[in-house]
Amino acid sequence: MPPSPTTTSRTLLGRLDESEFTARHLRIYVTVLLGHFLCGFVINLTGVILPGVIKTFHLTSESAGVFSSALFAGMLVGAAIAGTVSDRFGRRVPLAITLMVYALFSLAAVFAPTFGALVTFRALQGVGLGAEIAVVLPYIAEFVPSRHRGPLVTAATAAWLIGLPTAAAVGTAVVPAFGWRAMFVIATVPVLVGVFMLATLPESVRYLLRRGRLEDAAAIVGSLCRGYGTPGATTQHEAPESPGTVRTLVARHYLRYTIAIWFMEVCAGAFLYGLSSWLPSVLEGQGVSLLKSFGYTAIITAAGVVGALLAGQLINRIGRRAVLGWAFVLSGVFCLVWGTTSATGAVILLGCLATFFGSGLAGSTLFAYASELYPTASRATGLGWAAAWQKVGGLIMPVLVGFILAMHATQFLFFLVFGIISILAGLAAFTATFETRGRTVEQITQEITGRAAEPTPTMARS
Repeated sequence: MPPSPTTTSRTLLGRLDESEFTARHLRIYVTVLLGHFLCGFVINLTGVILPGVIKTFHLTSESAGVFSSALFAGMLVGAAIAGTVSDRFGRRVPLAITLMVYALFSLAAVFAPTFGALVTFRALQGVGLGAEIAVVLPYIAEFVPSRHRGPLVTAATAAWLIGLPTAAAVGTAVVPAFGWRAMFVIATVPVLVGVFMLATLPESVRYLLRRGRLEDAAAIVGSLCRGYGTPGATTQHEAPESPGTVRTLVARHYLRYTIAIWFMEVCAGAFLYGLSSWLPSVLEGQGVSLLKSFGYTAIITAAGVVGALLAGQLINRIGRRAVLGWAFVLSGVFCLVWGTTSATGAVILLGCLATFFGSGLAGSTLFAYASELYPTASRATGLGWAAAWQKVGGLIMPVLVGFILAMHATQFLFFLVFGIISILAGLAAFTATFETRGRTVEQITQEITGRAAEPTPTMARS
């Protein structure tokens, strides 16, 4: 009797989950990692080019704020819609297109004749940037062996975070010599990476199986996983599965976890973008010179990269819930202590600890968790909406902090706000997350929905 399509699909997924990390895995991962790094780089151009933009267009502080917010508004839209598009049309093509979109609008920004045109191009660029985040992490989660899933997703987040100091370093060399528009010229490079993705990346095996394309999935597994040849041809297919919608995210089985993810993402976005936007000004208010405040901010934000790199190992050892909960809480505690001191050494140390746990450990783990919680039919939709809520935090917090500082409140109130939101996010993690460690993405879905788990070739570790 020939194997059933379900049995064949389970065999292919078992091969994919239990495979060694091969040279082709590495080539695919490096390609998407480069695209994600460039995403972080382009997002973080704002602080580098803003002084030049203000001078060129004679902007007021309010107009400069509009320029900063336009990017996040576009990212919110892109993140919200891209996941659903990817769940319907696959991962490979939408991912490549997102890079091309924000690269092409970078080119448009080079020639922007007016401030209004520049804001429009930056917002449209944000659509592509937000969309890239929504697609790339589900793609990584679906093609890498299960035991490598957590570390590789969090390492991708670290690559994104490296975009902040890289943008600052490149801007320091480029802007004084060539002007702020030269940074947008550099930001067109992702179009080449997008073309390369279209030419070389395979489609997600899980997406192909969901669409009933068994032979295509088998061919990719055979070429990707060492020691596994392509199975013999078969005419049997799984019945195509309808793509997921936002309704899946708020269905009875997922509602509790979805609310917790969205709340934690708002808090994480508020912490990441609020801190990076206002920290130099706050440090200057504490008596630190403006030039030194930029240097201190670079050191403090770089600690988040270290946290993201370590997160992958921790979540495989102690689990997603523990890392999320304790990292958020500890970040909040360090923020509270941070606000009580103005000594240079203490400011740097406490700032590094707060961002190491907050944007590093907690932020990267949160995206890893969101990229594996939902079923394949809704995975990119789930990650996209999570990323959209992060941008909501990024829109709200800078405005809130600006209002607080305009009231001439004490500097401690600034740090108190960040401390409170981090601790609240930690409580949400402890009380309303589903532990995904040690499970394949199919087993996660089966356990959450209450269906009996089907046998798999071996128990995967993740």
